[in-house]
Amino acid sequence: MNKIIPKIINIAIFLILIIQTIIYFYSSTPSTKVFTQKNITVENFSSIVLSNSGITKIGSEKLNKIDDNNIYLKGSSYLENNDYKIYGSDISINMSKEISSSEQKVEVVNSMGVLKAKGFKNFDSQGKIFFKGEVTFKSHE
Repeated sequence: MNKIIPKIINIAIFLILIIQTIIYFYSSTPSTKVFTQKNITVENFSSIVLSNSGITKIGSEKLNKIDDNNIYLKGSSYLENNDYKIYGSDISINMSKEISSSEQKVEVVNSMGVLKAKGFKNFDSQGKIFFKGEVTFKSHE
């Protein structure tokens, strides 16, 4: 009987080591599931963005990060730099191409006056803003 107990203990230890090895290999194998990247949303957002054309302040009621290069400013939003301030809503921004646009009403304030339009497309790196629809301009004078 004394010779059987050490054999049982040795078999139990051997089985425990095999179970630990199996658990180790199951837990260390990489997952085959593909995780989709979810959009990031921030409410009452305000930030400063550094681009090739300079520093631009952006703000919105809600910011949706679409991917690494595209963000969407939902609701009342603004873009502001040394040359102008654009107030509007639902503004899309492509960070890599430095293009912002909106199909909603927009108000642009600069040193000369206030411009109102039904939408815009801003090529910031080129210093060009194209306005859509009826455009009105009021001088500060």
